[in-house]
Amino acid sequence: MFQPIVDLRHGEVIGHEVLSRGPGEWREPHVLFTQARAEGFTWELERACWTSALRCISTLPDEQRRAPFFFNVSPDVLSDPRFGDGSTVELLARYGLNPRHLVLEITEKAAFEDTELIQRLTRQYAAQGFGIALDDFGAGHSGLVTLVYSAPQFIKLDQALVRNIHRHSYPQHLVKSLVDFARSVDAVLIAEGVETWDELAVLLRLGIRHVQGYLVARPASVPVRPAGDFEERRHQAMRALDFREGEHDETVGSMVIRRMCVDVSMTARELDGLFQQAPQLGHVVLLDDSERPQALVMRQRTATPDRNPLVVEERLAITTLARLAMKRTPECLYDPVVVTDAQGRFLGTVTMKQLIHRSTELLEQRAPR
Repeated sequence: MFQPIVDLRHGEVIGHEVLSRGPGEWREPHVLFTQARAEGFTWELERACWTSALRCISTLPDEQRRAPFFFNVSPDVLSDPRFGDGSTVELLARYGLNPRHLVLEITEKAAFEDTELIQRLTRQYAAQGFGIALDDFGAGHSGLVTLVYSAPQFIKLDQALVRNIHRHSYPQHLVKSLVDFARSVDAVLIAEGVETWDELAVLLRLGIRHVQGYLVARPASVPVRPAGDFEERRHQAMRALDFREGEHDETVGSMVIRRMCVDVSMTARELDGLFQQAPQLGHVVLLDDSERPQALVMRQRTATPDRNPLVVEERLAITTLARLAMKRTPECLYDPVVVTDAQGRFLGTVTMKQLIHRSTELLEQRAPR
């Protein structure tokens, strides 16, 4: 079974967790794996689940195989010599996959005793190309130790922290601190088990931007995207959160400058010629027939247009845009931001120099005299 993990800012699926289900009375995974552990067959069961999942993934269309797949792996299996002897990579290759397609979710409920071992193993598998995630964070007794020594790219909050979070202040303070921590170490924090819009609204306010749960989509036999009604309400929730957070906020529209834009059909050779004719031109935006932005082309990267640039509406608060812009990957951190109207039509762009300058001015205005 597959369950999507969604980026709430854009509604994009950033990955799918792969879930195992057994036959008959063994359908629930905790029942299945508890029995296997008691019988001494944890390795065999996990390998069978992996093989079944990889076989299924290999049959998916190419576009569905691009997002990484999150696979649970228990500490005793991760530390088993058979997992790291090359057979796991060979198993992936058998189905046309490689480690970069997978994120290893280490569950905190069965945490490592040997901190040096987890540090060595996670570095080893990260070097091979696997992503590393800490699953069920907040459910066990040694999560902070595991977190420190595994240095995961993804931290998945246990659903016990998420459940009814809108009714309890204590977990809200904890989640807020974890959001700040994850941001400081450049990790993606994912809230698991989100089931209600009340929970989602509070998680958004606390800074959570990636979620998984029944509210988004139930597990399915093939990877799915969230339903249309979820996407509509997600968009409304983000607009309510981002637009004019304070009475003194200014919106992005006040800074927009109409830049060069061309048809999306323009070739790389034509783009090169355009930049050569205009030495002062730093970037152009590719638009479709409806004036909607399709890509951002930087002078120094004409051969690789950014098909997923940061696109925001003109009514977004400047202070909010500054936070969003600084969360981008290093290679596009200082690219301009594309701005549209409420209908998604291109208005212009805002450079990072403009954004930093105006954000600084707004902060200085708010500072007590």
